[in-house]
Amino acid sequence: MQTLIQKQILEWKEELKVHKERLEQAKTVVEQENRFIAMIEGGIQAQEMLLTKIEQESQPTDTTASKQPEQTKSSKSKA
Repeated sequence: MQTLIQKQILEWKEELKVHKERLEQAKTVVEQENRFIAMIEGGIQAQEMLLTKIEQESQPTDTTASKQPEQTKSSKSKA
């Protein structure tokens, strides 16, 4: 009986060791993925800010360009 119990304890210790190693690997993967996600989110945020800046800089140009077709339309309606 005693040897059977000792055998069971050894099996459980080995299983525990395997699961602890798996947990450490999983933690490493989670940390790595969190870093990748943060980098991607940072990239997205930077590009969105750049896009907003470009849009703001081009607004006066767009406003002028949009007024020209309106003037053309109004001259057509006068004719």
